[in-house]
Amino acid sequence: MAVLLGGCGDPEEQRVITETTPAADRTAADPAEGIQTELDGAAPAFGDAVLAELTGDEVAARAGFERVLGAPDSPAPLAARAALHLAQLESKAGRSGHAREYSLRASALAPNDPVIVEGAAQIRASAVAASGAGDLRGPRLGTPLPGVALATAQAFAAAEKALAQVHRLRPRPIIEALSTSIRAKEEATEAVVAQYRAIAEVGGLAMVAGHYRAGSLYHDLALGLLFELPPELDPNVAAGLRRTLRGRALVYLKKAAAEYRLAIGTATVPEAELWRLAAETDLRAAQDVLGEAGR
Repeated sequence: MAVLLGGCGDPEEQRVITETTPAADRTAADPAEGIQTELDGAAPAFGDAVLAELTGDEVAARAGFERVLGAPDSPAPLAARAALHLAQLESKAGRSGHAREYSLRASALAPNDPVIVEGAAQIRASAVAASGAGDLRGPRLGTPLPGVALATAQAFAAAEKALAQVHRLRPRPIIEALSTSIRAKEEATEAVVAQYRAIAEVGGLAMVAGHYRAGSLYHDLALGLLFELPPELDPNVAAGLRRTLRGRALVYLKKAAAEYRLAIGTATVPEAELWRLAAETDLRAAQDVLGEAGR
């Protein structure tokens, strides 16, 4: 009976009822879908990281600052502040090499920010003070190369001693010795790089270690060129010199990256894994700086 009655209505009325009764839309079940708020940005993460640092939770602080620095939507000034905070954490932990890298990233992101300029200067000063304590990249100085020929081992040991001497060379921030000390550092670096490249020609473990050490020499030279200029310099002269030194630093950073790639791309033995890991780590750091500087 219900079926029969259902077919007895006015066809026009049935059509109107059908057209004016929309089907249930299940896509609106989540009211937040497709909606973005200011809470989705990098600023809250930066604030949380600062709070964690102030309360002594360095693990959470480091993770927060890394998140801000690595986020593609982070504004450059905010990312620069995050890099500076990471540099300060690294400096506090005694890792002055990494502190200088983060400092350089901060400067590349916000070169005209006075807070970044001052903070980077403090990081560099701390790094220079710590560099005399043997703050070298990668495996410790004098790490043996197991399985290589005696002549290769001896050549590597000699290069390690020369590296230690180059590492102690620092540009002297006084007008009379500035250009001379920079040139001496550059020439000494190139001489020791040539030693390591000759060792790398042997192949195998020696190739990985040799190219890594050559890259680390260029990497440290790049960072070493970013120092505080003598205060008595004319401001315009100082600004031009900073640009020149920064340009040269980026050139050496490119050379470092090339050597690291050679170390990573070499078919090698398990004994070289430590050197390969060091090359991968420092290559990422170099590429981050070059990318932020538009190189």
